[in-house]
Amino acid sequence: MAKVKIYLDPIGNTMNIWWDDPNKAYLAEEVDSPYSNDVVIKDKTGKPISLEIIGLFPKELNISEKITRLFGIKRDEPFLLTAQRPQA
Repeated sequence: MAKVKIYLDPIGNTMNIWWDDPNKAYLAEEVDSPYSNDVVIKDKTGKPISLEIIGLFPKELNISEKITRLFGIKRDEPFLLTAQRPQA
């Protein structure tokens, strides 16, 4: 039985599901649907080996949306989260 790997990116609001080796990825195609903009990743033979689900979290849980609202950052600007150590 094949192992399935799941990668969750809360900042990018995506989830990748791999049921084959990610190194075999050759082609990425958007799903033809008016309801989603998910992506199917295929190997060189055209066999699907992964699915990327885009927009996984609702707006209330979307970290990118919260950062934009809290810090007033435009979506087209890069943003790097950093942590500061508390001063003693």
